[in-house]
Amino acid sequence: MDHFDSTCITRLCNALHSIEEDALPRWGTLTKSAMINHFIWMIRHSMGRSFLVPDYSTFLSRTLSKKLVLSGVRALPKNRCLPAHLCKQGISDQETGDLETLQALMEEYLDLVQTGDLEPAPHPRYGRLTIDEWDRLHMLHFEHHLQQFNRSMR
Repeated sequence: MDHFDSTCITRLCNALHSIEEDALPRWGTLTKSAMINHFIWMIRHSMGRSFLVPDYSTFLSRTLSKKLVLSGVRALPKNRCLPAHLCKQGISDQETGDLETLQALMEEYLDLVQTGDLEPAPHPRYGRLTIDEWDRLHMLHFEHHLQQFNRSMR
């Protein structure tokens, strides 16, 4: 599998740019702009810069689920939402922005990784992740949502 690097940023931005604003997903209700906002939240969260979503991990999600997803044995589930109790509190896994915001944020993320200055934050569902595990999860996550719109970074 490819890594989250400058080539990934270019491919992701190209794939996102190719999706029409009113495109319908193959599953779920995500829109193009909501997907970009979700990616912005995820990158910011992994950098420790978003505290919108509190930890809702369990022993099972931090161990078995995390291992199965990161190893590729289990795909990221379709139509997974935040737990209902968080949604009822108005908690969202999206932060407003556009494609340029996302691109700049991803470039900043890579700069922090390359300089050794990134202190990765725990994932709300999978718990503590190393930089390499975040790399893997970001790539799986990007592909998962691109496939909703019949796109890929490959």
